[in-house]
Amino acid sequence: MRFLISVFVIFSAFSVSTGVFAKTALPPSIMDRGGLYFPGEEPGTVIPAPLVKTDITVDISGPIARYRLRHTFVNNSDAWTEAIYTYPLPTDSAVDQLYMRVGERDIIGKITEKKEAKRQYNAAKSAGKRASLVEQHRPNLFSTSVANLGPGEQVIVEIGFQDQLKIDDGVFRIRMPLVVGPRYISRQEIDGFQQTGWVGSQGEISDIDKITPPLRTDEQGLGNPVNLKIRLDAGFPITSITSPSHKIVSDAESDGVIEITLAETVPADRDFALTWTPVEKAAPSAGLFTEVIDNKRYALLMLTPPMEAGDELKLTRDVTFIVDTSGSMEGASMDQAKAALRLALDRLQPTDRFQILRFSNDYSMFRPGAIAASKEHISQAKSYVTTLKADGGTEIVNAVAAGLSAQPAIDRLSQVILITDGAVSNEDALFNQIERHVGSRRFFTVGIGSAPNGYLMTRAARAGRGTYTYIQTPEDVAAQMNALFVKLEKPALVDARINWQGSAEAVEMWPSKVPDLYFGEPLTILARLPHGISSVDVTGRIGDRIWSTSVQLRGGQSHPGVGTLWGREKIKGLMHALRRAENPAMIEADILQTALTFNLVSRYTSLVAIDDQVARPKDKDVASLQVPTNLPDGWTREGLEGALQLAPLLQKTRAFDRADPMLNRAMASSASKLAHIPQTATPAPLMLLVGGFMTLLAALVTILGWVRKTRCA
Repeated sequence: MRFLISVFVIFSAFSVSTGVFAKTALPPSIMDRGGLYFPGEEPGTVIPAPLVKTDITVDISGPIARYRLRHTFVNNSDAWTEAIYTYPLPTDSAVDQLYMRVGERDIIGKITEKKEAKRQYNAAKSAGKRASLVEQHRPNLFSTSVANLGPGEQVIVEIGFQDQLKIDDGVFRIRMPLVVGPRYISRQEIDGFQQTGWVGSQGEISDIDKITPPLRTDEQGLGNPVNLKIRLDAGFPITSITSPSHKIVSDAESDGVIEITLAETVPADRDFALTWTPVEKAAPSAGLFTEVIDNKRYALLMLTPPMEAGDELKLTRDVTFIVDTSGSMEGASMDQAKAALRLALDRLQPTDRFQILRFSNDYSMFRPGAIAASKEHISQAKSYVTTLKADGGTEIVNAVAAGLSAQPAIDRLSQVILITDGAVSNEDALFNQIERHVGSRRFFTVGIGSAPNGYLMTRAARAGRGTYTYIQTPEDVAAQMNALFVKLEKPALVDARINWQGSAEAVEMWPSKVPDLYFGEPLTILARLPHGISSVDVTGRIGDRIWSTSVQLRGGQSHPGVGTLWGREKIKGLMHALRRAENPAMIEADILQTALTFNLVSRYTSLVAIDDQVARPKDKDVASLQVPTNLPDGWTREGLEGALQLAPLLQKTRAFDRADPMLNRAMASSASKLAHIPQTATPAPLMLLVGGFMTLLAALVTILGWVRKTRCA
């Protein structure tokens, strides 16, 4: 009898474990209406997904770009739905507005402490009220949740945010990310955490379900259509406007403003990039923009230090190239990375030394240590680069640690160049490694592909006192790498000092310490100025010479948004300090107060909008789902590590129509009808644990019984 119980328990545990990975049946009755559906947890159920489209408008004036991002959710089913849509924004965007429109009703969102905003949203969802919640998961990754989206109903959710223009060597640029690629979860132990795989929730990555939304399948094709309109008021004559990512149309208006639109509606599958170049010497070398809020004066000061063509490094260099060969780099991204690496090798001087380190699930080196950049070694290195293939996971942290393990030579300038798409979820662990071990090196990042992780790229470069270069298409490789080489081969502006004149009161300036600046990069300072400040003196060292300038702070252009950017920059600085804080609670309180003061979404605050009218009847349930996103352009599903593990993620959604053979087969084999769509999630991991425990217990009981019988005999 005990044996039979044991067999039953073992069989039950096996059934639970295999059931977790069983393919969910697709009932034909509701799919017959067409549309987009999520398979339910139980066979015989599906969850209808809302369609979503995005409209983006951008107003650019001076150094600030103001965005409005409008998501339109359409529930094409007969069920009440909660939709969750994850999307990227420019890194460190200052998100400060939320509007929700249902029919003719407009609801304005309020900034609230994150836990309280979530509580209010859940309460509204339970009460049947329409509500929207905007949360930050990374400084470049957000989600919008919309509760109680009724059958056949349309809800528009609009967020407002602003960003500071990027300027490099006189070229102005913006980059609007449009798609979130799958994030790899490290499988190696880092600082005591053990995590595994491309999907799932492990270790310290508690929000993996939000930062890696479900993907649209190949059968569905590309979705999430985007329209974009930009109104550019540069303030100076422009010689060219280009987009390396999309086809655009530009029209000049009578007041000097230029309107830029996409040539056609596009799927959200790659970052949108726009650059414009002023007529030679038309752009100012210094700019001052101010804003007064609550009788406090905020200033944005931009200066471009003069770095002459003759400025070049006198020291020989040790250059370490760290290249990502994980599965997400397969295809165009790997080709771009190889091309970039070959160009970099050609740029080395015979007196330089170099090393190449590749990583995916593990890492390996071209040679055990740094070798001279002789013609023979360069040729061998290029042959090695040709053999690199993309496959496996993205174990970036330990690979970078290995690249920083050797002691830098005193008589050489040590530079590290990381080439990757940054598709990982453990960014903080990487930043910690760089800050701890970079020493006197300079750490540069090169973002590869249609949708690199800009948060990882910019923060890693800042942690290593380097700079970030973005290569979006194969045609960009030569130009962008040449621009990087100029930075690598010229001295940076270092040891910069800012001295404010005219008041004894302290100036709160962010960043609090001026980072190293490279050729063509402007010095940007955001400050809250006390009364009486009249000028600022800036000094620094470029190679072996001292550079200094003085700027008068009287006048300047009044510009809305400067105070908000100051608040966002302060939050960024405090978040950086938080990783090393002895009293984190004090810094967290400062971040929270700053976010509430400037109405900003942050790690500790969210925007929530709630309609006071009850919409969903009490007898109707609400189904919760995530809106699927596109696989980034150039990525391959086969390249992502662990195809079997990733399969459930890739198969969560599917679009059906009458011509679909799979639908016809399903309709021919099933006569069941779907009356409603229940919420049927089960605690599969817990059941696995219980099943395993019961299996061991039953086996132990059986063994003890057998031992007892043996002794009695």
